[in-house]
Amino acid sequence: MKTNATIYRGVPLTGNRTEKMIDTIIENRGSMKTNEIAELVGLDSFRPVNAICRVLNGVNGTTKHKAPKKPFKPIREAKTTFTNYSGTGKIHARGLIAESIMETNRQGSNILTLPAEKWIMEKNILKKKSGYKFTAVEREKKSFDLMISNGISDSIISSSVIAYLNKSIGEVVINDCEDTYSSAILDYCGTIDSFYEEIADIMKRNLVKKGGYITLTLSENDRLLNHSRHMTSHSNRYIKNCCVKEKMTGAKVTNDLVNILVYNHNGYKIVKKFSYRDKISNMALFIIKRIDE
Repeated sequence: MKTNATIYRGVPLTGNRTEKMIDTIIENRGSMKTNEIAELVGLDSFRPVNAICRVLNGVNGTTKHKAPKKPFKPIREAKTTFTNYSGTGKIHARGLIAESIMETNRQGSNILTLPAEKWIMEKNILKKKSGYKFTAVEREKKSFDLMISNGISDSIISSSVIAYLNKSIGEVVINDCEDTYSSAILDYCGTIDSFYEEIADIMKRNLVKKGGYITLTLSENDRLLNHSRHMTSHSNRYIKNCCVKEKMTGAKVTNDLVNILVYNHNGYKIVKKFSYRDKISNMALFIIKRIDE
């Protein structure tokens, strides 16, 4: 006869899981690799620890402060996948992101990230300084499968991942509490209109800890400006309120909308901007800090 498993701190106590094991994983997952934790709790493989961490991540590592659902609706149509990995501008942008992450504490690290298939950004960070942990997100299923395959085959990456999630960023964070993440690397590579609400929601609920960073990589798509099919977008609504003689470009609108987002949410500051051209589009990187003053 099928029975319901006992739930402890949000984790079903199935198989050889015990309350002591769950407590040990919660206590050490921010400072130890999963293979080290596996040895500590007497497991032969890190994979069961990864499975438990994924469940814990779903309840923010605790059952004490589960946030109620918010009216914000995640953007399902916004894809996070991209295939352009190279270029001097892209390399420099990754370097700027890594530099900001180096300023944060590895202890208790949980970086929300969009790794794409090759984990280039995350490898750069871990090469500079080990010990950072990641919640890895990818909405598009094919890219997600490749992301997992490449992640599991790399021992350094696999031991640094708290969870692999086949969702959009909005769906991942919808029930998260304040201070869930140490930083967020949002390498969207799409236009701000697709992700405006997600970014606003993350900042409004202070999901990144004080002293942490939200990095945004966005494309400056001039083709959407004043386009008849996109007149209700954030970009074109913004243009309607500007001086009719003011020249509007994708770069200016993207920059202004990010400035507005930061201005409208107390406790955040843009500490660095970087514009570059990849093989397809003009891109803009914004590094935003949740100030700890």
